Amino acid sequence: MHQRAIDRFNLHDRVIWVVGGAGLLGSAVCRALAEHGANVIVSDLRSDDAMKLAESIRADGMKAVAKTLDAADEPSIIECCRQVVDDHNRLDACVNMTFRYTKTAWIEMTTAEWEHGMRVSLTGAFLVGREAAKAMLPNGRGSIVHFSSMYGVVSPDPAMYPPHITPNPIDYGVAKAGVLQMVRYHAVAMAKQGVRVNAIIPGPFPYPWSQQKDDEFMNRLAAKVPMGRVGNADEIAGAVVYLCSDAASFVTGTQIAIDGGWTAW
Repeated sequence: MHQRAIDRFNLHDRVIWVVGGAGLLGSAVCRALAEHGANVIVSDLRSDDAMKLAESIRADGMKAVAKTLDAADEPSIIECCRQVVDDHNRLDACVNMTFRYTKTAWIEMTTAEWEHGMRVSLTGAFLVGREAAKAMLPNGRGSIVHFSSMYGVVSPDPAMYPPHITPNPIDYGVAKAGVLQMVRYHAVAMAKQGVRVNAIIPGPFPYPWSQQKDDEFMNRLAAKVPMGRVGNADEIAGAVVYLCSDAASFVTGTQIAIDGGWTAW
């Protein structure tokens, strides 16, 4: 039976768990998913921010709740996913946006800093994906969307950074490259069982409370982008809605770069 293309983007009553959902990009993603009808679970270590976002979404007549989660802590991830499934009887999609990175130059980075960055950005991503998959596989359907980064594909250009800013740290880039391989692995492993796994590769989306206040850095950043500007948070959300929806029912193991052409250089 033919289904209208626009209807395939409908997420009505789908249960979508967004890990790291209270951040700059996460907030835009959570709101977009809710606008398309999803029941959004905003999970974040910043519990107050997650609660405020969920309250704001509900105030606009949509569905969202907040749950605290520490991506560095395996029991926290397991328990959060269990609560989601217990509360809603299923899990339809999971968007993993968790990450951590230091501001330490690679030559000065300690083992502890390296391992903590990897623990959150890579091991945390694995654990979120594992628990989401356990919830989805019995139902024979589901979508997992992991966030990687342009720095999981290419290296930061040291010349782009003013002397007072440390280039994007090595632990972050290595972890985000690992996320892309994990996506390929899990996509193939679960393809015949109905669970799709894909990646979003964000480009330059500088933080308004820090990076956007540095004019020199912002000018250098924009000059590096083929489109000549940085991204707006809302521009990340459409691809996530797509990958969580039936419009992407034959899409798995792929990567969608939202980077203004950055990785095409």
